[in-house]
Amino acid sequence: MFLVPYNKLTDEQKGIIRRFSRQPSNLFVKGPPGSGKTLISLYTIRDMVQNQVTTPLVLIYNHSLYGYLSSSFKELGLSDNITIATKDKFFWSLAREHRVQISGDSYEEKYDALLSELAEKSLKCQWDIAIIDEVQDLNKKEWLLLKKIASRITSMGDFDQKMYRSDLEEKDVSAACEIEKLFDIFRFSKNIAKLAGKFSRNHNEDESGLERKVIKIDQKQVQLIDTEAGREADEISMIIETLSQQQGNIGIIGPSKKQLAKMAQELNDRDIDVTFYKSNKDFGDHDFTSTQPLLITCFSAKGLEFENVIVFGFYQDNYFVQDFRRKDRLTEMLYVSLTRANTGLYILRTPNTIPELKELSQEIKEESPELSLDDLFG
Repeated sequence: MFLVPYNKLTDEQKGIIRRFSRQPSNLFVKGPPGSGKTLISLYTIRDMVQNQVTTPLVLIYNHSLYGYLSSSFKELGLSDNITIATKDKFFWSLAREHRVQISGDSYEEKYDALLSELAEKSLKCQWDIAIIDEVQDLNKKEWLLLKKIASRITSMGDFDQKMYRSDLEEKDVSAACEIEKLFDIFRFSKNIAKLAGKFSRNHNEDESGLERKVIKIDQKQVQLIDTEAGREADEISMIIETLSQQQGNIGIIGPSKKQLAKMAQELNDRDIDVTFYKSNKDFGDHDFTSTQPLLITCFSAKGLEFENVIVFGFYQDNYFVQDFRRKDRLTEMLYVSLTRANTGLYILRTPNTIPELKELSQEIKEESPELSLDDLFG
């Protein structure tokens, strides 16, 4: 079983699941990465279906999370009882059902017009409950439409992991829901939290500090690996071979699909078997119980977790890095990438790597000074 068994959940998580399954009001569970939000949604759905309360509508924002949840539902024996879709696909389908006329040049313009037209329709309440994972990735029009077509909404999210500009804010969700807060992080160690916390949008606020929320005792050190340009595939090959004797999956995370495609080819040339999908839609059929290393962008990795994560490709001249820096969203890209790891985190850097990652080693040394003999023996 690749999911954490129900009997391994905390009393707090089990209590939230019971309340989610039975309460008629809208609910919003918020918490940091690795706090169990997706697990709570999965076991809540299982409880609802097993008790024949409803057949839920489950919406997620990307194809990779769709594939992960689909694999999870199969493991829980629920694959025939769930209506699950990416949010864009769902609203396009709803627009066809209501014969919405769509105008606009770009996809974004057409999608926005579609949502506006749907908002003018007399939509019936078709769903007893809509369950939304990564709610921070909805926009306000999508949120308002869901409130019209579902009797209640159960949503999970972390607005620190909001990677795209959206007019939906945490206060909009909180105002419409009862709130459950998760505090403990079960996924990664304090060393990972220390690095990732530097890229949290609220990292200067004591109440949002990641490190103090971690309950893991394991303190495996984050590996910062400096290498020459063009040698990343050699380094990644060695990491994969080292990890091959261990259990657990490996995520190789970068900012662009072009980089991932090139890396996949270079690893295959070195007889390293990896999985890479040219089309994001193919994630819908991915077997997330597989331990074969998966190459994935930081955008598609959001909502997922891996036992070990290798981060590479955050170069100063990369288009996506430059674009997200202009949009002031680069820290969210890094925050999401670093918090996907359960146990091992490996960060590859070249002379062209962005300063935010290049400066990490100096910060680690400053925060963890070497002990002298006087310190040890007094």
